[in-house]
Amino acid sequence: MEILEGNILAKYLFGKYTANPKNWNYWISTSSLRDNFFDAVISNANEIWQLKIDSIYKPTPIVLGTKVDVDPVKIEKNIPASIPFGYRKLDEAAVSALFRKFAEDQDDFGKHETFTQSLDSVLGSLEPVTPARRGQYAYGPFIFSERNPLHSNEYHKFVAEKLALKMRESFRRRYAGYG
Repeated sequence: MEILEGNILAKYLFGKYTANPKNWNYWISTSSLRDNFFDAVISNANEIWQLKIDSIYKPTPIVLGTKVDVDPVKIEKNIPASIPFGYRKLDEAAVSALFRKFAEDQDDFGKHETFTQSLDSVLGSLEPVTPARRGQYAYGPFIFSERNPLHSNEYHKFVAEKLALKMRESFRRRYAGYG
């Protein structure tokens, strides 16, 4: 199993995304191993990657992952219906539509469901695109869950344990005082 880390992993996945920005999903969950890391699954129609993330609360987390052998159709069945993950170009018309939608729903704006529905409505109408250098983009959505869609069998639990071990090794290399 080849484990990629940091920028190498990011460049690889970004290259795959730019080749075909349609039908991507990004699922983040707490780890069932109780290893204090986060699990993530990135999928498209052709492949699935299982990731381990040290924190979702800092701008540049330590991330590592490996491609796993599982049918992407099986994973899509576990993911609730939502707009697919990707970059969406935010031009003046898109931002105006977003604020107009919020203004229409102003009376109910304090309700989380209404805000989420408004955001999904506007961003869901924008197709995922390959980002260009000088554009402005929304990035997401990320699906947050307590349950990882891959931890249903022993192989994926083994992969999660292997990634957690590699993450701890990475911490020991970076931070001499880490146990």
